[in-house]
Amino acid sequence: MGRAVILFDTSVLISARESLELWSAVLPDEIPVFSAISYGELAFGVSVAADAHARAERQENLNWIESLAPRWLPYDRRAAAGYGVLAATVKRHRPAHARSKDIMLAGHAFALGASLATLNPKDFELVADVVPIISPASR
Repeated sequence: MGRAVILFDTSVLISARESLELWSAVLPDEIPVFSAISYGELAFGVSVAADAHARAERQENLNWIESLAPRWLPYDRRAAAGYGVLAATVKRHRPAHARSKDIMLAGHAFALGASLATLNPKDFELVADVVPIISPASR
């Protein structure tokens, strides 16, 4: 049996050193992958940091993640199609949330046949019946 793929939500990557240590202990057999969407969110965080110290810390975190040689997966046509499926479902219940990056990330995981690891499972509750959502509390 092959190893399962798990896409990491940006919430996990924001505090990568602590989060990735936790996740490596919780999910030792999965193949971790990262979405280009999360890279964009992290780069945005660097750019809008309130001061030089916060900017430097965020850049250091992003550099550290990069040093791991992560699998930054492009947000391609398949991922966009997955988002379309999930956003249509979410729109029925929370229209404004249907256009969120969270649902884009869930759509990316859906297209990959991957689980989605997050520290904020509530953000994904409307798609949890389609995409396996896991958090440290669920393990």
